Amino acid sequence: MTKQPILQVKQLQKQFPLYGPFGKLGGVKQTVHAVKDVSISMYEGETYGLVGESGSGKSTTGRTILGLTEATAGEVIYNEQDLTKLSKAELRKFRRDLQVVFQDPFSSLNPRQRIGRILEEPLIIHGIGSKEERIEKVFSMLEMVGLQNEHFYRFPHEFSGGQRQRLSIARALIVNPKVMICDEPVSALDVSIQSQILNILKQLQQDMDLSMLFITHDISVVRYISDRIGIMYLGTIVEEAPTEKLFTNTLHPYTQALFSAVPGKQKRERVILKGEIPSPINPPPGCVFHTRCPFATERCKNEVPALREIGIEGSQHKVACHYAEETKQWSN
Repeated sequence: MTKQPILQVKQLQKQFPLYGPFGKLGGVKQTVHAVKDVSISMYEGETYGLVGESGSGKSTTGRTILGLTEATAGEVIYNEQDLTKLSKAELRKFRRDLQVVFQDPFSSLNPRQRIGRILEEPLIIHGIGSKEERIEKVFSMLEMVGLQNEHFYRFPHEFSGGQRQRLSIARALIVNPKVMICDEPVSALDVSIQSQILNILKQLQQDMDLSMLFITHDISVVRYISDRIGIMYLGTIVEEAPTEKLFTNTLHPYTQALFSAVPGKQKRERVILKGEIPSPINPPPGCVFHTRCPFATERCKNEVPALREIGIEGSQHKVACHYAEETKQWSN
């Protein structure tokens, strides 16, 4: 029996209109193609890592999946419902199952409320438990993320960056969600604190049978925490595979360049990319990577490569490159 995904994203697109000096009265002048035809399947208890350089559309993808940003096209299927077709009132019913941890925890915590109230609020909104049960649940979550009971009475400004991120995780998990999207949750933290937060996430995922979409630009972090990884470039997925398979058999030229830039003890050929990532306002035709790819041909400039499975059937290794079998493979 084929395992069914808990969350399925199909051909997701997000475009942002750019207006002239007169705003909407002057009409749309240009369009930002932030996310283009992204398809992701997430399974129960799995961590899917989404990696790419700044401006590749990772965070926009996460926000669009959650409905925080309205999708231009595509589907987000959860519990047999297409979330992109629901009204705000209908989508609110699914908020308990779909939670998010943002990159900057301080901006998502109300500075005027004590931590106990901040963590209790999701339970109140979703009508979970009595007052006594909610308070007990808050103390329990504080302990689960490595904080103490005395923190219940403090304000957000009294915590360090790592502690505030723990609070964000506690607030997201207190309603027992099925899927959690982590948008660069450790990028602003010291390395020692990063490892603590990652270990907390892994432990809580096992305890709560949680599925996670982990968005990051850090290759080492995504390798540690992810079961599968998708590599994103200019709004599209260019390669996807189980974590160790991707690191031992890297196929797409962009992934090779990305991984070769990671400091480490392994001997690897450094791949230097020329130029900058193109503007999403005017993306190149054909393969989105052809302007920087050392293997690009005329076919790459005119024909969009499909994200296709490589190797034996069921390998789960997909790559969007016309010449994936011919390019030099890099292994770690």
